[in-house]
Amino acid sequence: LEGIWSRRVLTNGGPLHQQLEAALAAYLGVPHVALFANATLALIAAFKVLGLRGEVVTSPFSFVASVHALRWAGCEPVFADIDPDTLNLDPRSVPAALGKRSVGILPVHCYGHACDTEALAALARTHGLRVVYDAAHAFGVRQGGRSLAAHGDLSVISFHATKVFNTFEGGAIVCDDPQLKQRIDRFKNFGIVNELHVEAEGF
Repeated sequence: LEGIWSRRVLTNGGPLHQQLEAALAAYLGVPHVALFANATLALIAAFKVLGLRGEVVTSPFSFVASVHALRWAGCEPVFADIDPDTLNLDPRSVPAALGKRSVGILPVHCYGHACDTEALAALARTHGLRVVYDAAHAFGVRQGGRSLAAHGDLSVISFHATKVFNTFEGGAIVCDDPQLKQRIDRFKNFGIVNELHVEAEGF
C-alpha cells in the first residue's frame, strides 16, 4: 500500500498491473497476458480486436457468458455438438455447422479438460477461421508440456472467485503476438495511444 501511495498510480495499467501480467505469463509459460476486469469482457475484446463479424461455431455446453460475449462482440453463435466423454466441442461436428458467414470457432475447455486442439487447429486452417478458446476453467492446465492457454489465436482465462486461481473478480487474454497484445491493451483503454491520439473505439 505504501508503494501505491508513493507512486500515485492505482489503475490504468500501473506497475502492479504490469507485474501481475508478467508473473502470470511466466507462470503459464506464455508470451503475453492482458488483464481484464472479468473473463466476459476479455472474450468480447478478443473477438473485437480480431475484427470478427459473422458466425462463430461454439459449444452449447458452457456458462451463458460465452454466448453473451459473442453477441456483444457482434457475432452470431452457431452450436455444434459436444463429445459425450469430454463434454467439449466435438471437432467432428464442426464442419456441418459451418456456412458462408463463418469466421471463427469458440471452443470451451470444459472443467479444465483439454479440447482436441490439434483437430480444431486443422479445421481452422482448412476453412480460414480464427480460434478463440474459452479457457476460463483451464488456468494452469498443461497439454504436452505446454499451457493449454497457449492454443488458438487467443485464449481467455478467468480469475473469478469460483476458479482455482482467483482474484475475486478478473480475467485475461493470452496471446503470442506483441502487436496483438498492444492492440488489446489499447482496446481496453478506450483506444488511447497517448494524450493526443485515440486510434480506435475501445472500452
